Amino acid sequence: MAANTIKREGAAPNTRLLNSLKVKIFSIDCEDTTATQIGLVQTWTPTHSRTITANRGIGYGDQIAELSVGITELTANAEVLGMYLRNIMQVFGYKADTSGIVRSLKHHKWPFDVREEIWIPNFLTGEYTQGNDGEKVVTNYIGCWMNNWGHSYTISDVNVSQSADITITDVTDSTYIYDDTKPTVAKDGGGLSAVTA
Repeated sequence: MAANTIKREGAAPNTRLLNSLKVKIFSIDCEDTTATQIGLVQTWTPTHSRTITANRGIGYGDQIAELSVGITELTANAEVLGMYLRNIMQVFGYKADTSGIVRSLKHHKWPFDVREEIWIPNFLTGEYTQGNDGEKVVTNYIGCWMNNWGHSYTISDVNVSQSADITITDVTDSTYIYDDTKPTVAKDGGGLSAVTA
């Protein structure tokens, strides 16, 4: 009965401002073969950064001649409330805790993918029809690896929060050939087998 309550979805307000209630995060759970929505996500923070080097020449004063654009680093941080039968490793596809032997990052053998969906209210897209939830903006984070994982037990908060820092191989939109039955899929349609560790 309690498990059914956790899976229930409530209404999300339709506003012009982006609302976190309209954002859904998906991954392939350790017990599934297709991407499912991750429950109890507290934060999802993808970050894109790259080094920009300012180039100047002697004798030309305080003036930038050209900017050299470096490579882009793609990372993310996820925080999920832990459950007895599902932890953050399990929701990203690893057979951990009650599902298997994975207890550490050193046990991870395969990358995982994350899909982010931002649902746009239908009154903003001009498609105001009964039963239409509006359009969505899809971002796929491909070939993800956890590089930091942890949780803490505190007496001041009885909830156990679990967090993971993630390094991402690539980021794509919804036009990318994405097969959510496989953790990582190449553009030629090939992919890795199901995650087992």
